[in-house]
Amino acid sequence: MNNTSVLQPSFAQEFAQALLLEQVRFTQQQLLNSENNTYIKQFVHQVYQHADSILLKDIIQLQQLQQVVQKYAFELNLGADILEFIGVVAQKIHHYAVHSQTQFKDLLSDESFELWLYKILELEQVRHYIQENLQENPQIQHLSLQLANQILENNTPWLDHLRKINLKQHGLSARVLGFIQDQQQYIELKLEQQLAQVFIKQIGQIILLPNAELADISLHLWSDIKQRTLKETFSQFQSIDFEEFFILVYETWKELRQTEYMQQLILSVVEGFYEYFGEYTLQELLHSVGLNEDDLVSEALRFMPYSLAVLNEQGLLDDIIKSLIAPFYMNKQTHQFIENYLAEKAIK
Repeated sequence: MNNTSVLQPSFAQEFAQALLLEQVRFTQQQLLNSENNTYIKQFVHQVYQHADSILLKDIIQLQQLQQVVQKYAFELNLGADILEFIGVVAQKIHHYAVHSQTQFKDLLSDESFELWLYKILELEQVRHYIQENLQENPQIQHLSLQLANQILENNTPWLDHLRKINLKQHGLSARVLGFIQDQQQYIELKLEQQLAQVFIKQIGQIILLPNAELADISLHLWSDIKQRTLKETFSQFQSIDFEEFFILVYETWKELRQTEYMQQLILSVVEGFYEYFGEYTLQELLHSVGLNEDDLVSEALRFMPYSLAVLNEQGLLDDIIKSLIAPFYMNKQTHQFIENYLAEKAIK
């Protein structure tokens, strides 16, 4: 009697199905009940060890990296839910700030402020450039005129009263008043223009003050500002102002990222990153950002056990494991292998 005749295809399929279920059970048990999470630790260890022999350039090509950047930096648009979330976060930031007694000196030390200050003061060419362009910049001129107008209106309320006087009769008093009002408007316009020019001139002079004087002025201002609390400062703003600010930043970025200059700049940075780190192993890349195997294990144990437990409670973990390994056990070649292997064993 031929021993191979007792081996029916259904037996191989049933045997493969049994192996599948057993491997799913075993893997699930290892993930959920492994003592001290040794299964997870061993997995991270293997990944970390192999990362020492894999170069960045061997697994990622520059073109692939640039395509990822193009998709997520140049093309990705936030959905309505995320934009709404930004608004909610902005409101929370404002609420936290207006109830905080934290002082600015708690956020920025005197040493850090002075480092930034003296570094900015070293940029003398930039200051000269700004000073030279103040007189020619139409936005600056418009802003200075607005400021001059507000100063005149706030400090000359009697002129505002004179502007609003309206004599309906057509006598001498009306003509005199009309003449005075016309002259007043002319004089005010001239004053605003002169005052605006004084602002611009003074700003230019302040910008070009010697570094020592600018440092003294800045440190004096900082000595006052650093004592102020976030509550004192941010109470001057409404939560909607914060929300609109963050949305405006995003909308500005959406427009800016479509310019050829910005796209080329970002891609050149990506290329520079690839050229610099291309010969690094994945393990060296981790070290360059201050991470080692212990850090990876800690983060894996921080999230994975809880996440796996939730997936198991929802009845999903079993299906996830099965979907990964089932193709092998359901493959006809696997069934044929089982048949051939058992047949050879039966003959022996």
